[in-house]
Amino acid sequence: MNAPAIITPDRGVDAYRMSTDAAGTCRYIVVATASNIQGRKVVSVEGWQAIAIAHGCTAGARDVERVEGGVRAIGEIRRMSDGAILSTAEGFVGEDEPTWYGGQNRGRIMPKRADYAIRAMAQTRAISRACRSAFAHVVVMMNAGLSTTPAEEVPAEGFDNGPQPQRQETPRQPQQVIENAPQQRERPAPLQGPIKTRSAVRIACGEFVRELHACDDEDTLEAFLATSKPLLDQVQDEVRYYWEGDNADFLGLEKEIDQRRQLIAMQEAA
Repeated sequence: MNAPAIITPDRGVDAYRMSTDAAGTCRYIVVATASNIQGRKVVSVEGWQAIAIAHGCTAGARDVERVEGGVRAIGEIRRMSDGAILSTAEGFVGEDEPTWYGGQNRGRIMPKRADYAIRAMAQTRAISRACRSAFAHVVVMMNAGLSTTPAEEVPAEGFDNGPQPQRQETPRQPQQVIENAPQQRERPAPLQGPIKTRSAVRIACGEFVRELHACDDEDTLEAFLATSKPLLDQVQDEVRYYWEGDNADFLGLEKEIDQRRQLIAMQEAA
């Protein structure tokens, strides 16, 4: 096995310049393919691969295996010029993840995904993690408000950071409470589709985008879109924002699907 390549001090300045150039070269791709999860923009595997290519490297995965508690894979970054390994990392999909192994998730019963999809996600996570180990500083250089946590590792509902400290409020006089009491608002009517609230639709869309990014060939993509038709139909009919996006922080499912199709077509043509 090749030992990880070492950047010597006399090459450090050149490496920094290369990273600066790479940040400018692939910034658009990284930002355009980033996922917005609970208001946090995170870099997807397509973005990490773009950064690797801009550095003259390839990102791949190997040694996919079933282990206790799930499936793991090893990701690695290799320099194209000499094949030297710059970084390795582990990707893991655990049996405690309802999105992949089935079970109850925030009130929804999730089916188990096919074994090939679980193995593919383990490889995707391994690639993203290996890229992060080597190129996290490049994301910071882009100054685009991106988190360096790989998108494939972030739950659709975001990370649970535990209970937040309660804010101490100054007691008000009774008269002030009456004058400043907020007007009661009517609760929005439930949605007509299979998902009944907009917050649940938002979470479902986040899960959809994550699973969409794991589709790496046309057949897998079309099969996934077919199983997701109830969600896509409801979003188009009742919550158009999640279908069309705003062309800023959130692309919308329509553009996410188009981009994924284009990326798969480019990969299959290469």
